[in-house]
Amino acid sequence: MRRRLILVFLATSSLVALAFVVPLAALVQRTVADQAIDAARADAATVVPSLVSGNTRDEIEGSLLLTASGQEGRMSILTSQGWRIGPEIVTSPRVEQALASGVSDIGEIDDGVEVVSAVASGPDELSVIRVFVPRSMMWNGVPRAWAILAAIGTFLIAISVVVADLLARSVVKPTQDLAAAAHRLGLGDLETRVEPSGPDELVELGEVFNNLGGQVSTMLDREREMVADLSHRLRTPLTKLRLRIDHVGDPELAADLKSDVDDITTVVTNVIREARGAMNRNRRCNAAEIVTERARFWAALAEDQQRPLRLVEGASPLPLAVDPTELAAVIDNLVDNVFVHTEEGCALIIGFDQSNGAARIWVADGGPGFPADFDATQRGRSGGNSTGLGLDIARQLADEAGGRLEIGSGDVGGAQVTLVLPLVPLVADR
Repeated sequence: MRRRLILVFLATSSLVALAFVVPLAALVQRTVADQAIDAARADAATVVPSLVSGNTRDEIEGSLLLTASGQEGRMSILTSQGWRIGPEIVTSPRVEQALASGVSDIGEIDDGVEVVSAVASGPDELSVIRVFVPRSMMWNGVPRAWAILAAIGTFLIAISVVVADLLARSVVKPTQDLAAAAHRLGLGDLETRVEPSGPDELVELGEVFNNLGGQVSTMLDREREMVADLSHRLRTPLTKLRLRIDHVGDPELAADLKSDVDDITTVVTNVIREARGAMNRNRRCNAAEIVTERARFWAALAEDQQRPLRLVEGASPLPLAVDPTELAAVIDNLVDNVFVHTEEGCALIIGFDQSNGAARIWVADGGPGFPADFDATQRGRSGGNSTGLGLDIARQLADEAGGRLEIGSGDVGGAQVTLVLPLVPLVADR
């Protein structure tokens, strides 16, 4: 938008400048030509008194040499006595007409303009003064004047572009800020706000956007309350149903009914978890704080099992667009795999860092690693004697955040599971 606004101003100012410069340039050239012709007519008028008063040839020549045209050899005089004073000229139709009828005239010739003045030097006697104005005189200083006009026009256009850029920035900058805030709101930062600025329409839009964040936050709070209430409403009748099954006389039927209730309970739990996850999606967290906190939590159990636990801390903070509770649960699952599927005393490493715009969170152990036939893409499969359980949960979180799950060997020889998640921009505290 900014570039388009500048181009519009540039086109408009260029047209205005052309409308101003082109006529003025033509006027300058015409003015210079008129001045050259007027000077020639003035030189001719200077010689007229000498012709009218019947002066001698020498006196007429003296009058001629007093003019610039005479000094430059551009004036010729044909007197009624038959004298030709000045340079020889080719008699033109205008000169012949002046000698015959006494008509003065100005007109163009091959290389300039001639000014012909007829003078009545006596009864029935006509003399002619002919002054030549070369074309170079009619353009004297015109190119320099045009260059100055062009420079002025360019300067005015440059000023208009600067002004256009300032005006465009006053419109585009608030629009960009609003777009960035909308992006943060889309990532789940419901506290994001903008400072309304720019034209009245953008100020109004910014105020509406600020109100929108509060409205969305209120709506999500209501949805969370509804989900929590739904959880209680569904679990209570299922619990009652389970208790009543105990009064069923047929043990086989009772077992089948309990199995059905368990299946329903599992489905309901999964639906509620997914609903909560949908509402919490794209919420921000600092992965460095969460990983550090979970490592400290597991340190006590690791000490009881005489299991060396090392926390590898990289760059901080690590802002991610994931729910902190979900990330903590994934880390706990991966660490729990180590405790369950490796022997006591086996080393455990928990670490985080960042690389190429992404956060890396890994859990590694010193166990035997994954089996040779282990398929990381097969869902719901455990790695046997090494980390494997909970991989589905970790993989799902990575997919939802736009990252990936990497499974391989760690620095201490066993298995390593790494979450690679894209970083998001930091949001200032409000």
